[in-house]
Amino acid sequence: MTHPTTATHDVIVAGAGPVGLALTRLLAMRGHRVALVDPNRVVCHHPRATHLDDETMRTLQTLGAADLEPRFLRQEGWQLRGADGSVFLTFEMPARESDQGWFADYQFHQPDFESRLRGLLADEHVELLLGAELTGFSQTGDAVTARVLDRRTGQERVLRAAYLVGADGANSFVRRGTGVEVEDLQGTQRSLIIDVHPFEHPASLPVTSGFIYCEDERPVTYVPIFPPKLRFEFMLKDGDDARALENPARTYDLLSRWLTPGSYRILRTDVYEWHARLVRGWRQGRVLLAGDAAHEMPPMLGQGMCSGLRDAMNLAWKLSAVLSGADAALLDTYESERAPHVRPYIVESARQSNMIEAFADPAARPEPGPAQVLERYRPLLGPGLVAAPDGVAGQLSPQPRTAEGVLLDDLVGYRFLVAGDRATIGAVSQDTREAWERLGAVVLDEPPAALAAWLASHGADAVIVRPDRYTQAAVAGAAALEEATRALSERLLPARAAA
Repeated sequence: MTHPTTATHDVIVAGAGPVGLALTRLLAMRGHRVALVDPNRVVCHHPRATHLDDETMRTLQTLGAADLEPRFLRQEGWQLRGADGSVFLTFEMPARESDQGWFADYQFHQPDFESRLRGLLADEHVELLLGAELTGFSQTGDAVTARVLDRRTGQERVLRAAYLVGADGANSFVRRGTGVEVEDLQGTQRSLIIDVHPFEHPASLPVTSGFIYCEDERPVTYVPIFPPKLRFEFMLKDGDDARALENPARTYDLLSRWLTPGSYRILRTDVYEWHARLVRGWRQGRVLLAGDAAHEMPPMLGQGMCSGLRDAMNLAWKLSAVLSGADAALLDTYESERAPHVRPYIVESARQSNMIEAFADPAARPEPGPAQVLERYRPLLGPGLVAAPDGVAGQLSPQPRTAEGVLLDDLVGYRFLVAGDRATIGAVSQDTREAWERLGAVVLDEPPAALAAWLASHGADAVIVRPDRYTQAAVAGAAALEEATRALSERLLPARAAA
């Protein structure tokens, strides 16, 4: 029997999916020592998530992976069809950059995405424990201790860190270990997922848009992932035999209306059960949850992974602040802000899932109408650093380009931004400027014209934007900017502010 060895880190992250990878990268960018634990030695070969949005592209930009964008498929539309193929609802995606500086919707191949992020973590601050399983954890008032088993060698290690984050998916070991309550938002569905690699793209299937056939037997969703890969999801009924449907021999029959047997390679046939769930208690002392470990939703909105990456963007800078001396109560704003933000996505995805099942009945379908342009839904954060988010405060900020064509986040990095009219910025006190410096904020007194116009439209001439790109405060005048800075400093830098 081998004796466990011990190591010390700032944060242990369980789970090397997109959320765990992003969180680890953000913490490492802040200089923190992170151990990333995952049972998979190499990236899972088939995609789970296939969709990301413009806000997620800002996250990739922050992570240093925006150059993946050419390998993403710009999604152009979506249709709901009857069993005979007739269209009764059409949705179009805006064919332009959004206020986030990217296109609204993309399809992508998750293994490539994860491989890039794993490579970015080849960093002196990160210990990659891949092929290792978290087997237990405990916490005291000042640390978390985790036991990790190498699945190949059988060697056990004991990791000690200030915090443990469970980003280990819907079946989270960390969540089970905390014993938290999980709210069921009534969206359970089973789907047979079939991923294929056609040798030539079939003429009967669109290249840049998807559809749902609302059929009585089992509604089917078609999604182009990234050429040439395609996905089909068949919604199952309670009496369907999952094992029989997972048999690849059934795939040829199910896909025969679009693809000829032998004209494609089958990549995956799995039955997956979707849930609409929201955890209550994302933080238990020094243990936190993120991504599917904290919330699950059906795939109809394509917001599952996107929501998890929002978790990472929100949590990483707060963990960094606490590790640097801020009051640990700051971490309580993580759930209070994120849970109200993600809840509408869970509820709406469950509603749409149930609606699609109902549309199998022709009498339940709306009359065909003109194409509708989908506009991005952007909920406010819940109360946290802003006591009562309203209007601009708690809203996702825009990302314009500078006069030279540079995207704003490329100037800011994963830091605070203070931007505003030169007269307002120039009129603040020296104490306020020192607070900005302690916060590590980037200060712009000549903001891009589009940002200045956005502020003016809200009756403001200055803004404080958080590292997760959400607006802390949009104010008019130097006095209001000083007050907003003081309030933020007291939450993030209490010891220094008091001194």
